[in-house]
Amino acid sequence: MTSIPEYVIETYGLTKVYRSGGGAVVAVDKLDFTVEKSSIFGLLGPNGAGKTTLLMMLTGLTLPTNGSGRVLGYDIVRESREIRRRVGFLPEGFGFYEHLTAEQNLEYIAALNDIPKPERRKRIEDILSLVGLYEVKNRRVSSFSRGMKQRLGIAQAL
Repeated sequence: MTSIPEYVIETYGLTKVYRSGGGAVVAVDKLDFTVEKSSIFGLLGPNGAGKTTLLMMLTGLTLPTNGSGRVLGYDIVRESREIRRRVGFLPEGFGFYEHLTAEQNLEYIAALNDIPKPERRKRIEDILSLVGLYEVKNRRVSSFSRGMKQRLGIAQAL
């Protein structure tokens, strides 16, 4: 895909139902919406409204129960890897390997995203500098403050 489509996000009847213990919780219910390219979009709602679930479906981290969606023209189910290569997502729980250093965590994420090895070192160093963590790149994440972990999460999303 070379050009950005008219809509950068499209959903049609997107639904997510969580089932447990014989019950069901509808987290996202038949959502239809589009976001045009070059627009600014905010996703607002109270706790439990389905915002995180929607973002997880849009990035392929969880599958929809029904419906379909596209991000940057890529299908959220069949082409989720392509979406994750182009879209950064910082969930509330950071998901780092606490026993690894900041640099090792980013190296691992870069490898998962198929960033060529020769490119990784420079990109990781540039991003760590950008978020103000270059000087502590060799420290274990377990020693980081919450604010430092937030900045590492931003680095990971970038």
